[in-house]
Amino acid sequence: MASIGISVRPAVIDSEVIDSEVIDPVGHGTIGTLTIDNPGRRNAMNSAMYLAVPDAMAALAAEPDLRCIVIRGAGDEAFSAGSDISEFPNRRMGRATDGSSKAEGYDNAEHEAWAAIANARVPVIAAIHGPCRGGGIAIALHADIRIAGADATFAVPPASLGLAYPIEATERLVSLVGPATAKSLLFTARVVDAEAALRIGLVQEVVPEAELNAHVDRLTDQIARLAPLSINAAKVQVNAISAAAGAAVDLVNIKAHARACYDSADFKEGVAAFMQKRRPHFRGL
Repeated sequence: MASIGISVRPAVIDSEVIDSEVIDPVGHGTIGTLTIDNPGRRNAMNSAMYLAVPDAMAALAAEPDLRCIVIRGAGDEAFSAGSDISEFPNRRMGRATDGSSKAEGYDNAEHEAWAAIANARVPVIAAIHGPCRGGGIAIALHADIRIAGADATFAVPPASLGLAYPIEATERLVSLVGPATAKSLLFTARVVDAEAALRIGLVQEVVPEAELNAHVDRLTDQIARLAPLSINAAKVQVNAISAAAGAAVDLVNIKAHARACYDSADFKEGVAAFMQKRRPHFRGL
């Protein structure tokens, strides 16, 4: 079937990431593709790229015949290594010039990106190859369906950096894998392979790496041939049921604990250790 594609990539001048670009859609058709296009950093997402996702999703949604969207990582190496930790000292620590928390501003950019994916009017499929970490998993969690190549690996590593995983992503993680497995992933930051991800419910299918794109193409073609209003109704119903299950969450308390992480010495130590390629020494401060 005919397709339309769009990319979100960092804009770079003199090797410094200063902004992001939403590349104009290419083509027209029923199948849309959103590409995380930062292969030089294993498709890590910086704050500007998060800010660009809602515009990219809106551009795809403007296609009148759109029936499905696929999220892919550019290149052969990774779906997404997660958020770009190298920008954390400037973008996620301390206060902005207006006195607001940089961490809250960064989180808002993430949340708006994820909401744009989750609230798309058509099904969204994450086609996952290679490493999928942290923020990359959060993107995949907000898709409706996750298909992994056999080479895919997954980890949720906030505890290795001293920060809190966002509640929206944690809610979706718990709904897929259950509380005990979610805690295991979050407490250990361990890496799981594609088959393990399938067993715990993190992904719905695993296919040979070389067959991933063709398999996803067949799935999107199948969806595109069915009644779009019926599919939209199903998506709205399932999303409403899932949201109701988490309605009693105490967001005030959760956000207070998250802020404590961002304001901690451990967060600074975790980022410094990552940048210096050494083991962090956390003190609970």
